[in-house]
Amino acid sequence: MSDFEPGENMKKVGMTKEKLIEKMKHEGKFSDTLKISYKQGDYYSWLNDKRKSWTLYNDSTNKIYSILEDDICSVTDASMDLESMMLGKPPVIEKMNTTAVVNGDTCNIVKVEWQSGTYYYYYAPGKLTVDPALFAKHINDGWAAFLNISKALPVKIVKETKGMITTTMTLAYFKSETVNEKRFAIPHLVPDKNLNISQVANRELMRIKK
Repeated sequence: MSDFEPGENMKKVGMTKEKLIEKMKHEGKFSDTLKISYKQGDYYSWLNDKRKSWTLYNDSTNKIYSILEDDICSVTDASMDLESMMLGKPPVIEKMNTTAVVNGDTCNIVKVEWQSGTYYYYYAPGKLTVDPALFAKHINDGWAAFLNISKALPVKIVKETKGMITTTMTLAYFKSETVNEKRFAIPHLVPDKNLNISQVANRELMRIKK
C-alpha cells in the first residue's frame, strides 16, 4: 500500500493532498499500490497507475531502469549516491533505538538521512530475510547499507523530502512464487542525446526500442 502527504512548502502554495491526487489522476500518474518481485540480487516493481510504471534493478549491470513514458527509460547507476557526489557528504545511516509495530510485528528502524531528506526503513527481525551480499553494490537510496544492518527486506518505508512530500509504503502481503524471467529482462535501449541536454551525474535517459 502506498500513501503520501504534502509537506509545508507544498501546503504554503495551496497544494493540498486532494489537489495533488486530482493532478496525478489527470496525468495518469496516481497510484496507491506498489508490487515488488525479488529474484536473487534483482528486483522488479510496478505501480497500478494508468501508465503501468515499472522499475527494474539488475545486479549484473548495477543499474536501475525506470520507465518514465511509453518509450523513455531512466537508467540510474546504483553504485552512486547523488547527494554524496554533489555535496561530498554521504548520508548518515543509523539503527534507531525505538521500535514500531507494523501489521502486528515489532519492527526495528534504520534511518538514512541526507541534507535533502530522510528515509526510514522498518523491518521485522527474522522476517523476509535476505543475504545483504546480493545487493552489496546497490548504494543508491541507502539500500545496501540498510540491508547490511537488517538482513531482511523492509515491511514499511517512509520517504521524507524536506518541506515537499512524505511518501509511505507499507507491506500488505507477501508470497513465494515462480516469476516469469521476462519480467527481469532489460529492455532494448537506444541512446538519445536530445533527452540528456540537462545531465544528472548518475542518470541517463534512453529510448526504449520496441
